[in-house]
Amino acid sequence: MKCSIKYKLLVVLLIIYCPVETFSWEKYEHRILADLALDSTLSLCGINFTDSLIIFPGEGEDIILSRLFWESKSYGRVSAFFSGEDISQSRCQIKGYTIQQQLEPLSAEIIDNVWERIKNSPEDIQSVEVPNQNVVFNYFLYHLIALRFAELSGKDNQDAKEFLRYALIYEAVAQSYLSDAFSAGHLLLPVFDFLAPLNSNNIRITHDFYCSEGVYVINAEGDCWRAFGDKLLQWYAPSFNHVFEASVKSLLELFLVYFTFNKIELAQPLSKWAESIDSELNPRELVELWLNTYSGEEYFSEIKMPALLYIPIPVAATWSVRTERVDSYGIHKRKHYPQLSEDKFHDPDLNGIDTEFLYSKKSIPEWMIPEFLPNDTLQSLIRYHPDVASVRFIQNRYLPPSYQGFLLSAGIAVVLSDARNNFGVSFGTGWGFADEFLFVIVKPSINISATHLFGDSSVWILIADLGFGINSPVFNMFYPRFDFGYARGFQSPYNGGAGKISLGLDSKTLPLGFTYAGLTFQLKYQFIFFEKTFSSPVLEIILH
Repeated sequence: MKCSIKYKLLVVLLIIYCPVETFSWEKYEHRILADLALDSTLSLCGINFTDSLIIFPGEGEDIILSRLFWESKSYGRVSAFFSGEDISQSRCQIKGYTIQQQLEPLSAEIIDNVWERIKNSPEDIQSVEVPNQNVVFNYFLYHLIALRFAELSGKDNQDAKEFLRYALIYEAVAQSYLSDAFSAGHLLLPVFDFLAPLNSNNIRITHDFYCSEGVYVINAEGDCWRAFGDKLLQWYAPSFNHVFEASVKSLLELFLVYFTFNKIELAQPLSKWAESIDSELNPRELVELWLNTYSGEEYFSEIKMPALLYIPIPVAATWSVRTERVDSYGIHKRKHYPQLSEDKFHDPDLNGIDTEFLYSKKSIPEWMIPEFLPNDTLQSLIRYHPDVASVRFIQNRYLPPSYQGFLLSAGIAVVLSDARNNFGVSFGTGWGFADEFLFVIVKPSINISATHLFGDSSVWILIADLGFGINSPVFNMFYPRFDFGYARGFQSPYNGGAGKISLGLDSKTLPLGFTYAGLTFQLKYQFIFFEKTFSSPVLEIILH
């Protein structure tokens, strides 16, 4: 489905000559990516443009649009303006779901209802987003609206210019979602956890981790690569190439609709691209298929909308099959198919494979399953068939919740230095600075807590301290910990101010399970040097 190499050359030149700070995969990056995709696609389609104008050929006379489409913003600036909050549900894929599964909630009824509302009030752009749905869902909903405005521009000569302008506005917004669907930091986040707003700091840290760590992915075209995210788009060309190619395909769909309904002869690259999608359908039949209303799942699995096929999902293992296509070095290119969770659809040896990312047969269309599956002799096939290989993509897809950020603690203490007050409870809050610092220190934090001693008399002690662990694990589960600080008591024999120290053990982070928060257990022995020294073992549970 390669229509031209011109936009690839443009990408190479951009990567060579643009400074590092150009790409941040934030507002500025959305702008650069969208503008580059638009200019490249305009060139492919034979549409003339200048720095300030785009001249679209029309059925009668040309349609001349200012490049400032909406509120004095260019195409790229519109995309950046609507790029939204990184860690919101509408900007992330659902972890462990395929593209087909993420499109399932997008019903034909939703599409038609949104279109009926928007075509009568097109300035209500932001209302199209469905906040509790995923990034693939939202990209495609905006994209379908853009295609329908492009259709209207060819049917209504009086308002053709305005409809075309709205087609580009909605496509610019759609592309802000499309690019986020390729960012590694948006592929593995637990943002659909019902308590996610309470764990935003952990989610943000995980987002940043995977942006730089990368995520192994596959798309429906059979391409596999390592996707990266914020501030690394320029650093790794394959990651950029894939999101750029999807952005161009999405715009090609839009312009094919426009040219077809305006009855304008297609430029050769656009015509060849349309033919490569389905040689049995002419361009008119093809775009009418796209403009009919189906469910989101059907657009992907049956209609095979081109841009959707380029959106990646995380992958744990694939079948790599040699094709007849060769690259410039004469090496046969390979097409990847995801290994599946059902027996005989994955490598018999699952050692090292994250089975949570072996998707089920029902979660993908049949054309994404290679013909040699299922097969009782898979082991023999893998070992001896020259065209087939089993590939594993091993990485940590379950980053533990971070200790960095706000902390809540609760504990119990047994007082050994006072017969009258032999038991106490404590509650506190604090701030964790990092999970690891300078490779030696783990979980440094400051804490403020109140300890209430029970017994013959009620005693309160307030404590402020600074603590940290030493990165030398005990039994591979605990770290030595040291805390020191200041305490103030309010009743004899623990009144006034005093120094405080404690020695103990920190546990590794234990994920809470039902939400993206973690628990750390601290077992320590503390001394508070009042006139009468207070000493006690303490067990604390810290939520972070």
